[in-house]
Amino acid sequence: MNLEKRRKEIEVRLTEIRNLVEAETDVAKLEAFDSECTGLQEERSVIDRKMSIASKVEIKPIVIDTRTDITKEVLELRGKNLKENRVIQVSSTDVLLPETVAGSLAPVPYAQVSGLVDKVNVVNLNGGETYKKSFVKGNGIAGTTVEGAAYTETEPAFGYVTITKVKITAYTEITEELEKLPSIPYQAEVLKNINVSLKKKISEQILRGAGTSNTFTGIFSDSAVALADSTPIELAAITDSTLDDIIFAYGGDEEVEGGAVLILNKNDLRAFAGLRTSEGRKVHTVDYINQTIDGIPYVINSHCKAISDAATIAGEYAIAYGALKNYEVPVFSPVEISKSTDYKFKDGIICYKASGFTGGNVGGYNGFLRIKKKAAV
Repeated sequence: MNLEKRRKEIEVRLTEIRNLVEAETDVAKLEAFDSECTGLQEERSVIDRKMSIASKVEIKPIVIDTRTDITKEVLELRGKNLKENRVIQVSSTDVLLPETVAGSLAPVPYAQVSGLVDKVNVVNLNGGETYKKSFVKGNGIAGTTVEGAAYTETEPAFGYVTITKVKITAYTEITEELEKLPSIPYQAEVLKNINVSLKKKISEQILRGAGTSNTFTGIFSDSAVALADSTPIELAAITDSTLDDIIFAYGGDEEVEGGAVLILNKNDLRAFAGLRTSEGRKVHTVDYINQTIDGIPYVINSHCKAISDAATIAGEYAIAYGALKNYEVPVFSPVEISKSTDYKFKDGIICYKASGFTGGNVGGYNGFLRIKKKAAV
């Protein structure tokens, strides 16, 4: 079977079913459509798994990713500089965007960092100190005017946020045995650990940054100026109406906003997946490959509290929903890495420290809807 061709046929049929359902009023036909849709989605998941397995076993030559124009010579030079105790500079794109270096290092079998870090709006401001982002709060409305009377004022309302430099640092130690490796994997091992550790901190700050000195202003921070006029909704539990409640509470009064993403804890995703109708059917279709709930994109982040978790305190922020481009992360400097062999010379340990300057804040007016845990009645 041609898996790719069959998958396209399934997508076409699912689209046809969605169009037919909107105009259908016969309950029996609607149930038939629902049953067919469930079967097609299950078949699509099996096909996706088969295609994923096939792509993993395909033998491919080892190549160096040149998307950021990092050549083999550059990598070798960086590795040599590290060995000679020289300071090196790493482009911001090496930290804030995924990078493939060499195929000789075993990958971690699971994600260590939320995908949120690479989906927000990154702004390169190398050498800057602060960054001001203006936003429109709303537009005026025209009026009717009689002859000789003053025109109706329709001046838009504006606001702005200021993002200041935040120093992000990392310290790591490795054994001297790693220096016996060739320059490229040696450098990749050092950068991998620093890359992950920096991303972990940025991921936390995007959500939980307090907005005080030397911190991001996170989405869940009460200091987020762009969200000052937004009203969080409160949920005591994940129910069959939760997803609709969130979607319809976000945005303006004129339409249901598209392009928004759910940011939630893995346990809450499990709660959505576990919802059942009275007949035992799943309430939501959770696509773990494309990361959607009924077509709504989601991003898992461990720094979200779980509404479904009994330990989550009432009043704590748990879920955010909005367009990720509404969160801005300016990068004020590249990441600088330096090496020392003196601190633990006797133990044969090599120490590295890395630092970079960045920051973050919500840059879109009411760009995110925040959801709190509500006390159970």
